[in-house]
Amino acid sequence: MLFRSIVSSVLILGAVSANSLINPSNLTDDFCKNGGSLVNGKCECTLRYEGTQCERERCLNGGRRHSAKGVVRCHCPYGLSGDRCEKVTYCEPGKGKLIEGKCECFERWTGLFCNMRTCFNGIPTGGLDGFCLCDVGYTGPFCDAPLICENGGSVTQENECSCTAGYTGDHCEQCAIGYIKEAQYCVPEVSESSLLAHTGSLGNRPFAWPIVLMGCAAAIAFVVLALTVIFAVRKWSSKPSRVNSVQGDPENGTDV
Repeated sequence: MLFRSIVSSVLILGAVSANSLINPSNLTDDFCKNGGSLVNGKCECTLRYEGTQCERERCLNGGRRHSAKGVVRCHCPYGLSGDRCEKVTYCEPGKGKLIEGKCECFERWTGLFCNMRTCFNGIPTGGLDGFCLCDVGYTGPFCDAPLICENGGSVTQENECSCTAGYTGDHCEQCAIGYIKEAQYCVPEVSESSLLAHTGSLGNRPFAWPIVLMGCAAAIAFVVLALTVIFAVRKWSSKPSRVNSVQGDPENGTDV
């Protein structure tokens, strides 16, 4: 361990000394490696490489280079592996499948792990669920459906429906408070038509046939009862008196 520490210290001091001896005015164009360009005594590297002379490859996909036991390598985020974190080892379930170190995404999904929605008329916002920020006039999880405002509503710059009087809802499909639905339109509750709808009119009310029939039956029963009483009284009045039948009728000269 002591020997390794001494060797590492010597190498670091040697590198520092070598860099300190570099004179920018003495550098040539071939000082920068792997396609790097010498600008004002420093190397400007391509996207793939980094370092003083663009001598080492960058870590991809958010990986970071670090040294462990004297070996410099890329430390990769979850779901990635390889010398430069270029291989994918995880795909979102139900949104893609892993094929040879890459995610083959299903329809409407995209991204390194197939975790982002394909926004047809908008831009992805990122995050775990990959929501879409839709353009004006479009809606839906994938911004693939036109935003339709019903009942005369219009689309605003905030991509929302501005409803006309009497309507509300995301698409102006509902009646607002104080309005009721009549003949496919929302009208104020205090209007004449709404009052007629609530209280009804003589022309619109159903005729009370059961009540009429009950009244007729009661009238017929009363008439029958009255006729029965009259008939009984007349029959009783037409019978001869029992006293007259026993004592006789003096006026007619009868005697018992």
